[in-house]
Amino acid sequence: MQTTTTLFVYYKIISEQHVTTLQLLRRMAQTLKVQYRDLEIEMMQRPEVSSDGLETWMEVYRYPGGITSEMIAKIAASAQDSGLPLARKVEIFIPLV
Repeated sequence: MQTTTTLFVYYKIISEQHVTTLQLLRRMAQTLKVQYRDLEIEMMQRPEVSSDGLETWMEVYRYPGGITSEMIAKIAASAQDSGLPLARKVEIFIPLV
């Protein structure tokens, strides 16, 4: 039975900070990929901006053999060190069996 863990992280940003936040996110991703060479990071956003000017972003992390709790902690620390929004919601999924 395969139980490969995939990590989903989502949060909201102020629309006017899109370009700056994207630069921070890309820089963080590059740093993580140095440590975890085969780490796959998918960056997504909802197509609409909320009525209060917020965008919802999602980061999806996949790694051969699954994302470990150590990696989850490293991703959270990297996000904080990078200046990304701190109100990040983290969810973990495994393949449906």
